[in-house]
Amino acid sequence: MTGRARTAAVLLAGATLAATGAGCGSDRLAGSKGGAAPREAKTRSDRLVDFRKQPPYVNSLGFDPKSDDLLLTTNRGFFRIARDGSRITKIAGTVKAGQRTAPVGEFLAFLEVDGGRRLIGSGHPDSTALPNFLGFIESFDGGRSWTVLARLGEADLHKLVLRHDKLYAFDAVLGAMLISDDEGKTFEEFFTPRGLVIDFVVDPQDADTIVASTEDQLYRSTDGGQTWRALLSGTGIRMEWPERGGIVRADKDGTIQRSTDRGGTWTRIGRVQGEPYKLIEDRDGQLLMALSDGAILESADGGATWRDLFRPERTAPPTT
Repeated sequence: MTGRARTAAVLLAGATLAATGAGCGSDRLAGSKGGAAPREAKTRSDRLVDFRKQPPYVNSLGFDPKSDDLLLTTNRGFFRIARDGSRITKIAGTVKAGQRTAPVGEFLAFLEVDGGRRLIGSGHPDSTALPNFLGFIESFDGGRSWTVLARLGEADLHKLVLRHDKLYAFDAVLGAMLISDDEGKTFEEFFTPRGLVIDFVVDPQDADTIVASTEDQLYRSTDGGQTWRALLSGTGIRMEWPERGGIVRADKDGTIQRSTDRGGTWTRIGRVQGEPYKLIEDRDGQLLMALSDGAILESADGGATWRDLFRPERTAPPTT
C-alpha cells in the first residue's frame, strides 16, 4: 500500500522529546525457569481489567527508572505497581488544556522519557469539559496531572516510540503513522495499511524500517512509512525490537517467535499461557510482557522462557 505524506506544523509548547527506551496465565509458564510443568490457565483476574467492556483491555506497559515500579494502563485506569507485587496504587489523573480541566479517562497510552522524569502520551477525558481526543499530552508528576501539548480534539495515539532521535506514533483518528525529527515541532503523516494498527516497532539500526501489525496481518515499511508491504498473516501480533537479537513477537495464542531478518521469517522460541497485550524491553535488556488481565511476565533470555513478575489475583485491591 502506498502512503502519502503531508507535513503538519505542530508546536509542542517547547517540549523536548528526548529519546529513551513509548490474556491470563499460570504460575509457571511453558518453558519457564526451574523446569516446572505448566498448569492450565486459570480464570482471568478482573481486578485491574474490566472484561465486560470491549477490548483493548491493556493500553500501555512501562516502568519508572527511578523507583523501578511498573506502570500499567488498562480499561480500569492507570496503575503503579511495585516490582515485587506488594503494592498497587491507582493514579487518578487530571488533564488541563488552557483554562479547562478534566479527569483522565481510561485508554491512556504513555511513554516514559527523559529518564523517567516525564511521561508523554495520549488518551481521552472522563468528562465533556474537553474534546474526546486529548492529542499529545505530558506529565511531570508520574501521571497525576497532564497538560495538553498539541492536537487537542484531533489525535488519538495508540502507541509512541522514541528512537533515532525521532518520535513515532500511530494516530487512530487519521489511520496514519506520525513521525517527527525535530523534537515534535513538525510531523509527517504516513498513511498505514487498511485496518487499525495494534502495534509497531522500529529497527534499532535503521530509522526508516518499521514493522506494524493489524489484528490479522503483519506489514513492513523500509522507507519511513511511505509504502508498506504485507509480510504474513497472524492474529493479535504484539512486538518488541530490542537493541540486539531481532524482533520478538507474541501472538494472541501465546506463541513467542523471533525474527532476525526484519520480520521476513520467524522461528518459534517459546510460549506463554494467556493473551499477550504489551511487550517492552526494560533498562536491563530484559523483556516485560503484559497479559490481557494485567499480569506481567519477565524474560531474561530474549523471550524463550518467562516467569511471573506480577499477578493481580494475588494482591490486595489497588489504593488510590
